[in-house]
Parts: sequence; C-alpha cells; structure tokens
Amino acid sequence: MTQESTSDATESGRIVKRAKTVIPGGAQTGLRAQAYDTGDVAFERAEDATLTTVDGDDYTDYHLGFGPIILGHAHDSVDDAARRAIDGGVLYGAGTTTLEVEVAERLVETIPSVEQVNFCNSGSEATYHAIRLARAKTGNEKILKFEGCYHGWHDYVDVSVYPPEDSLGEQYPESEGMLSSAVENTLVVPFNDSEAVEEVFREHGDDLAGVILEPVPHSVGCILPRQEFLDTLRELTEETNVPLIFDEVISGFRHSPHGAQGEFGVTPDLTCVAKALGNGYPVAAVGGREDLLSQAGGDNKSGVVISGTYSGNLPGLAAARETIDTIVEEDVQSHVTDLGEKYRDGLRDLLADHCISGRVVGHRSIFSLQFGVTDKPETYEDIFGLDEATFRDFAAGMRERGHFFTPNPYKRHHLSFAHDERHLKSYLDDADDVLANL
Repeated sequence: MTQESTSDATESGRIVKRAKTVIPGGAQTGLRAQAYDTGDVAFERAEDATLTTVDGDDYTDYHLGFGPIILGHAHDSVDDAARRAIDGGVLYGAGTTTLEVEVAERLVETIPSVEQVNFCNSGSEATYHAIRLARAKTGNEKILKFEGCYHGWHDYVDVSVYPPEDSLGEQYPESEGMLSSAVENTLVVPFNDSEAVEEVFREHGDDLAGVILEPVPHSVGCILPRQEFLDTLRELTEETNVPLIFDEVISGFRHSPHGAQGEFGVTPDLTCVAKALGNGYPVAAVGGREDLLSQAGGDNKSGVVISGTYSGNLPGLAAARETIDTIVEEDVQSHVTDLGEKYRDGLRDLLADHCISGRVVGHRSIFSLQFGVTDKPETYEDIFGLDEATFRDFAAGMRERGHFFTPNPYKRHHLSFAHDERHLKSYLDDADDVLANL
C-alpha cells in the first residue's frame, strides 16, 4: 500500500495518516517507512516472538527490530534488570558505575580483540568512534571499505552500500548532503576480493587509516567470507600497522558471544558491537587494543574525543549485562543456529517443489530468500538480478498470513530464542501456500 492510499478504516491506518503529517515518510527512517509498501501498520506491543498492532492483529516477528532482539521481545530477566537499574537513576553523566565496569569486563572476556571498551548508544556511533581512533593512531585519513557493507549513516562510511551496477568500483554516496571530502577518502573494493585489497595497499598503503568491514555482510542478506580473504586482510594490516576494524553490530552476540572473529579465527584491532548486545535496549560499544582505546582516555596524553551524554546509561548497561549472561548460560546460539538451518532447508525444498528460481542465503539465526538469482553470493555484484517485485509479493502474502518481516528484498529474516518448532511449521506451511500462488 502506497503512502497515498493510507486508509482510515483501521486504527493503524489512522495513526499512519497522522504520522505522515508530522514525521517524514510516516516512520523513523526511510527503511521503516518501507513497511507501508504492503499496508499500514502501527504496533502497540511485543512479547516473545509476537508483534501486536493497535488493531489487535498478531504477527510472528522475523524482523526483530533489524536484529537486536536475540532473546525475544519483553524478555523477563532483561526487562527486570533494566527496571532495577532505573530505580537507582537512569543517568549519572559523571564518574564510573559498577554496571559499566561489569559489562566492559564481559566484553573483554568474550570478544577476542577487546582489551578496553568505550560505550555508546548505536552501531553508527561505534563505527564513527572506531574510525576516529584509527585515524588518530595512524595520522592518515583514507578508509578502505567494501561494497555491500553497511556501517551506519555517517559520512565516513555511508558509501557504496547499495551502489547501482554502473557505479561498481566507484565511491557511491548513499545520501545527498554528504561531505565530498569524506566520500573521497573512503576507498571501496569488492568484498572477498583479495587481489583488489592488495592493489589498494600497493597504491594507498601509506595513506590508509584503517580497514572496516562486516565480517559477514548481512546488509545484503548474507555473504559468507572466504577464509583466505579475511587472512589476507589481517596479514596486510599487520604488516603496515593499519588498524583492522570489524563491524560486528549484526554478528556480535547474535552469531556468537565471541563474534564472527571467534568463529573465523581472525582477530581485528577494533570491534564495534550493538544490536543483540542489549536485546533491543540502546547500548553499543567500540572495543579493541588498549593502545588504540587509550587515545580517548581524557588525560593530557590522549587527544581523541569520544563523547555522548547518554553513553553508559544504566538501563542499557543492565540490559546488556543480563543479555550477555543469558546468551552464555543458556547457549542461545545453539538453539537459533539449529532452527535457522531448518528454515533455510525448508525454504530450499519449497523453491524446488514449486520450480521457482531463487536461493536461500543466511548464517546461523539469519536467513534471506532471494528470487531470480541462484548462484552462491560471494560479492555484492552477485546480488544483481534479484527479483525485487516477487519478494515484495512474497512478503505481502506472508504478512497476510501473520508473518512479519520487512518487504525490503535486500534485508533478512532474524530468529530469536523465543522462536520454536511451532513457528517453523507455521512459516513453512504458509510459505508453501504463498509460493504456490506467486
């Protein structure tokens, strides 16, 4: 349903209509507004794996807020921890708290690259801080990133996330209003292309401040890294003393408490985490080598400014501590990984049964159905040819049957600890019906 066709017949429709008057697009960010492509929706509450609209309609949630909800909505122990923290005040803004020490210690214990930590409130902030730390350490300005990797909304790296085919290999700004010098200082090459990386180091090695990547690019569904590619990045950055930055905003604590770096055995110099770190609460962090983080220490010898009034807010940290402990103690990843394999296998069988051209990609608790393309994706270029219209039809049909995920064909489904075999059966049964009618 387009914005012009907003209906007054439902409470959701009336709220969306009001929203479009006072909020650009009717939702916070254009990506959220895309939900209106298949109808008006205004949510009122969420619990476990269920989203409920203001009209009382229930949906099994596979969007999960773009991925932060790893334990399930309104998780009792996480929310109780946040409530207890609120009882002592939400924000102090001075000194240190026991909570921030405890959460920092947990990050140091679980993530291989982390020796020290600075907290913030979003993944974009974390990558912003990481790049500033890298530039300060090297004295250089150029950043190397990869096509199809998203690292936040800021000018530093909002480049070539979804470039059109005729802009491959170029610096493609994703937004109007970006600082041209920031775009010019962001070098871009294909993901998984070791030769292209080596060429950049030959030409710009003396000017590089850092290399940043999603070790598993999930902003385009899922592209798994070649081990040789990750090893090459580590070897080149170590040889040239260029900080290697892993953006684990999506993968950290969703795929493993140790992040993708623990899974693939490549330890970066800086790591950014957010999303699943707090099961939906606004908390994020940049961590890494002590010599890099100490630049932001605030004394006369450390000149990097990392600031934020709400950084280290108590409810967010309390939620993070409880989320990390629950993930580790209850082996959450084993459950969601096993379930993710069953969803992917089931969807592959359905594509074959209905003779529909497409592929199912994903890793652990994440999966994505991509129509019109069949080869395993190894670079962003392998996304071209994706049938966007068919995916939107599929998303609309599934939503009519009570399954919610963004109709954006480049995004992904997520699973949480609250999803189980019942959700799996319902999803696959309904997907069978929808695919038969596409």
